[in-house]
Amino acid sequence: MSLWGFLGPAPKDLFLGFNPQGSHWRVVTWNFDRGEASLAVPGSRQWTVEVQGSTSKVIHWLRASGDEVLFYESDKIVRRKRLQGPVEEPRSLMNLALHSTLKYGIEANHEFMRTPVTGATALDFQSEARALQWIQASFGTLSRALENLRSNPELILSAACFSGQVPETGETVLRLIAFNLDIFFYLRDDFSLLIVVFNDKDQGHGQSKTPAFQQTIKVTKPQFYDEMIKLLHQLAQVGEIV
Repeated sequence: MSLWGFLGPAPKDLFLGFNPQGSHWRVVTWNFDRGEASLAVPGSRQWTVEVQGSTSKVIHWLRASGDEVLFYESDKIVRRKRLQGPVEEPRSLMNLALHSTLKYGIEANHEFMRTPVTGATALDFQSEARALQWIQASFGTLSRALENLRSNPELILSAACFSGQVPETGETVLRLIAFNLDIFFYLRDDFSLLIVVFNDKDQGHGQSKTPAFQQTIKVTKPQFYDEMIKLLHQLAQVGEIV
């Protein structure tokens, strides 16, 4: 009997049919509760990737006593498969879905980051230089925490990345939640970049209501975006299914 089984669409085909190209909203999560707690069991680990375009597709990988993968299309489950035997192929396909979704979300904003903002001044540049130092220091702390995950497999990563047009508001955003930081990069209609960072410390996600950092960036958008790209690249590596 094939690893994939014969009931319903083949999971391999569903993996290969998952493509972020053309999507307007993308989500990648690692052990992050988005209303799917009923699928989890104590000590389990979860990876989820989602794209929304003309239709929505979700792949949810659950690891408890074994590995199980669930596929959704247009909010309906189309296949649920408990994996048995070697799982190298499905694991590689899931990691590919994680990486490609993050990569597309990053690259979709490149043109925006290169577009100049009308009316930017030397004072904007000076203010942004100071702000970049704060971002680099804060992101550096987060980067070191991610590196600890790489060296200690007993630690469990809880993080989420959202990119594209927010379904409820239509705002264009790249958002990263990891450890105590909740980072928003808003891509505004005037081509300025609004960065808002919340630091939840030990309070739990969403508890902080006052930003630890907030600034509109006009002159040095690529430098700030590069700091986010480095974090997401590291997160993609640390968050792979192994």
